[in-house]
Amino acid sequence: MILEARGIQKFYEQGRLQVLRDLSLELHAGEILAVVGESGCGKSTLARVLAGLEAPDAGEIRRSQAGGMSKHPGVGFVFQDSLASLHPRRRAWQQIAEPLAILRGLWRPTAQERAEAERLASTMGLSAELLQRYPHELSGGQRQRVNIARAFITDPQLLILDEPVSALDVSVQAQILNLLVDLVGQRTSRALVFISHDLNVVRFLTDRVLVMYLGEIVESGQASEVLRRPRHPYTAMLAMSDPERGEGPPTRVAQGEPPSPYDRPNGCAFASRCDRALPKCHQERPRFVEAKTAGRGWSCHNPLNT
Repeated sequence: MILEARGIQKFYEQGRLQVLRDLSLELHAGEILAVVGESGCGKSTLARVLAGLEAPDAGEIRRSQAGGMSKHPGVGFVFQDSLASLHPRRRAWQQIAEPLAILRGLWRPTAQERAEAERLASTMGLSAELLQRYPHELSGGQRQRVNIARAFITDPQLLILDEPVSALDVSVQAQILNLLVDLVGQRTSRALVFISHDLNVVRFLTDRVLVMYLGEIVESGQASEVLRRPRHPYTAMLAMSDPERGEGPPTRVAQGEPPSPYDRPNGCAFASRCDRALPKCHQERPRFVEAKTAGRGWSCHNPLNT
């Protein structure tokens, strides 16, 4: 196992705003896990917490290292905004080599770190000439390749990517996604968490998917199964919004907006938008049900496809 999280909660504004609520997940070696949901559901916060960029207010995250599980191994992270993620006054090769230098306790990259950065970058289609450029001199796709190379340079077991292709055009997206598949496939001991709202990308890239709504996991399982036969009405709503949804049954699109995280309902957070809501849905929070199929589960009083 690469990562195990149990009972993760995250609050802001002195506890008035709960962004993550009782999240638990496992991530295994060689796995690509997608996290999907509407904007504001907590995907990016979850990514930062799993990466150690922010600490959870409750719960525990453990990541593997030689000899067992640890709270503090290295993690690679790729952010959505490829330009804002890079230092404007450092050349591309410096930005790739810097994490390696820091890991080795160096003040700045030496010729050895530069050579290693150039070798890795060349496998990602970045020439030596491009590596001499500053971020504003690179295209969006080239900048994101620099970000990915920087995340991979220390050879971490866990890679977390927060919407890494959403700002790129379709042709460049395909190139970056193929690159990620190749890089992850090179090491079966590595795992990847992919934050996305694009279900086509999820189908193409990932093995398993977690569906988030208002800071909670409402469904999980193999990506192909979850998106083809959703059990939670919210997952069905997401699938209906995707023109490539495939065999999923027709379902009415949910109306309205999610409830405020400042004033969470007592029952199911999706009940006010759900056309299958029962009286108990408005009164009692559904528990997460584990199916017989490994890794398959949902939290719904009146699930679909029963």
